[in-house]
Amino acid sequence: MAHPREQPWSPAEMAALARAGVHILVCNARHRPAAADSAGIELVDYPDPDDKSPRKEATAMVALATRLAQEVRSGRFVVTQSSAELGRTTLLATMTLALLGIRPGEALRRIGAAPSQPIPQDWLHDFVSR
Repeated sequence: MAHPREQPWSPAEMAALARAGVHILVCNARHRPAAADSAGIELVDYPDPDDKSPRKEATAMVALATRLAQEVRSGRFVVTQSSAELGRTTLLATMTLALLGIRPGEALRRIGAAPSQPIPQDWLHDFVSR
């Protein structure tokens, strides 16, 4: 779901997500709503970007995708914040769909991956094969 990275989620936006049936919102930790304003939605932070340890960030992203795939399998409605800057939402959504058994090309098609934020195809196929 598109949402400006620098703007916090408002109580009205959270209430609208709750009415739509959202259970989990993956969002930027710096601009997440206060717990009192979450409308009962579980807030999950994206892993912090780590230029000094990209492996640590990659491990955290795989763990988050694994968790989200489990949540979706159990019937929970998951939304991820997209701010069209880092390509992290595309990466997370694609990995999650792949863990749910969707082939890489189909996963990219389903999320409408924008050409400006491509996911390296070789990496994605490598991830799925492991």
